[in-house]
Amino acid sequence: MIAKGSQKKKKKCTSTDLQRGKSQVAPKREIGEVSMVRRRRRRRLASPIMPLPAPAPPLDNDDLLREILLLLPPQPSSLLRASVVCKRWRRLVSDPRFLRRFRAHHRRPPLLGCFSYDQDIGYVFTPTLDPPDRIPAARFSLPQRCRDEGGLDFVECHHGLALFLNKKQPEAVVWNPISGHQHRVAFPPEFGDAREREILCAAVLCAAGDDDPGHVHGDCGLSSFKLALVRGGQDHASLSVCLYKSKSGLWGNVISTTKDWYTLFYWRKSSVLIGNALYWWCCQIEGCILEFDFKMQKLVTIEKPVDGGCSNYQIMRTEESSLGLIILTELTMQLWERKVSSDDVATWVLQKTIELTKHLWPRQSVQVFWTRIHGYEEDHNVIFLGTSSGSFMIQLDSMQFNNRFQFKSIFTHFPYTSFYAADWAGGGRDDGTEMSSSTSPNCPIR
Repeated sequence: MIAKGSQKKKKKCTSTDLQRGKSQVAPKREIGEVSMVRRRRRRRLASPIMPLPAPAPPLDNDDLLREILLLLPPQPSSLLRASVVCKRWRRLVSDPRFLRRFRAHHRRPPLLGCFSYDQDIGYVFTPTLDPPDRIPAARFSLPQRCRDEGGLDFVECHHGLALFLNKKQPEAVVWNPISGHQHRVAFPPEFGDAREREILCAAVLCAAGDDDPGHVHGDCGLSSFKLALVRGGQDHASLSVCLYKSKSGLWGNVISTTKDWYTLFYWRKSSVLIGNALYWWCCQIEGCILEFDFKMQKLVTIEKPVDGGCSNYQIMRTEESSLGLIILTELTMQLWERKVSSDDVATWVLQKTIELTKHLWPRQSVQVFWTRIHGYEEDHNVIFLGTSSGSFMIQLDSMQFNNRFQFKSIFTHFPYTSFYAADWAGGGRDDGTEMSSSTSPNCPIR
């Protein structure tokens, strides 16, 4: 028999009791989870661990290293400096496939300097880059024996090639200043007994891009080029152009246009390439522009926008890759653009007027007796301006003026652009370290 006092009364389970029970059970559950985690960890430590393969250092991966080297600037010293790091880097930067990619990545070759005529020593090269990319003048200057022989008239530079006309016999000489190689081309038979003085305009272009749309001009050598010559008709009332292609070794058809050219002055200017057309400024009394579309095989003349009197003219390529014209009158420079409407109606529009005194001599009063346009390079849109107080290189897009170099010549300057590489060497002259010359350019006349 159980005593009444010993009997325990059953109590109702309240919400407080449930909460108290939960708090008592929770610590046991956490302890169980911790022990389970410890057992799993012991099992993992007891099993053998396979080490992950170590990633290759970035500079030990040739593919990645090529991408890094591709970002180097296209200046002459960039790849040369990379080539002296080690043999492996030298192998990569000298690979022709990498060089093609490097040129395609940058597209536009650097402006290395200008050729100009010196009355004492003949044609000379003046570098425009700062050290260490500066190229010695002797590297691209004609050897002394060529200067002694004479007979060459410098015409222009395009796509890393230079063009001469021979005064002694009817032929053009295409010269690669970097390799020193040259190619002679006799005047077209259709020009009859024409001599150098009767060739009013001339131009040389790389033709490798005709078959390869991805080709980048500037380091083409003499493998493929085009040569255009313009001659005045014997009747003084027409102009004729003929195009030569080195791949076929043949001249094309002669294309003519009616134009009185007997008032032309004997002062041949370089061509300007815009799209598929070459443009020359004809130094007539009234002045005009000669256009040769070598794709459409068309030769036409274009009148200038205004009568500038005794102004100095220079054809240019605008930001929209259309035909433009620079008119320099004393200390004022005007930039014009030729716009063609949808109805093929062309008009000249004044784009900008530049007061040179505000840019060239902003803080000092300088008496200037004359100004003259000496040259123009369309890929960089750079104009070379000569004044009685010095020479200036003007970048027309940014309006940056550079007078750190001085030309000795007061004649036309022929800007030269190319992807250039040569042996690297320290030293140089007082103006700083320069690129060294390991070879001398061959003479265009042999």
